[in-house]
Amino acid sequence: MRISAAMPVSDTPFRIIGLGLRVLQFGVLVGIWRSLPADRLAASGLTVSALLTYSALAQAVGPLLNPQTSLTEHIANGSLAVRMLWPMGVVSQFASEMLGAIVPITLVGAAVISGAALLFHVPLTGAGSPSLFVLSLLLAIVVGLAVDFWFALLTVRLGNGIWFVNAIRAACTSVISGALIPLSLMPWHVGRVLQVLPFAAMASGPLRVYTQSSGAATLLASQAAWAIVLWAGVVWWAAKSRDKVVGQGG
Repeated sequence: MRISAAMPVSDTPFRIIGLGLRVLQFGVLVGIWRSLPADRLAASGLTVSALLTYSALAQAVGPLLNPQTSLTEHIANGSLAVRMLWPMGVVSQFASEMLGAIVPITLVGAAVISGAALLFHVPLTGAGSPSLFVLSLLLAIVVGLAVDFWFALLTVRLGNGIWFVNAIRAACTSVISGALIPLSLMPWHVGRVLQVLPFAAMASGPLRVYTQSSGAATLLASQAAWAIVLWAGVVWWAAKSRDKVVGQGG
């Protein structure tokens, strides 16, 4: 039995619209960052160049900073039981399908955003190491998958509250992860608190590794620690939730 990882053709128009919105969002952010007062940037420890590069990279690899599988939907509609009969681990199944869907659109998006960056005169070279960024991005995907499984299990514990869980997830992964706004720009030192949360390991971590000239070792260690803790928690919580999963068709 072959399990393929692919993006449905029917989703292509929506992917194109989503990509267009990412370019639009990038253009808006470029205008905002260039209009920030110098003292505000100095307080955050960022330069305009680093901030622009941060946003360009965030938009280019955006889908990888928020990996989302279809596990929650399969739990909600009771079809997980069928997937558990496949000759492949549950994690491997959903991870391969997710990567098969988002890697192509990420590659296309990276090319489009790079073109937009050149058009907007945004530098694409960061102060950090590209190789360390790749390592950090891989760790971010591992953490993101663990977070996705946590939200899926939360759906089970809440009795199939998929819409509520998706709303919480959207807020966490877009705002407090640092994918949209660098955490150092958050007011009242909120960013310092958010930097220690697992959501920061998904987005802020790899973006800072690429745009900052120091602190990469600490960021990578934090990501690795969160990956271990979160996946250990997934294994424990999945075992505790087995009866509820079975009751919902899984």
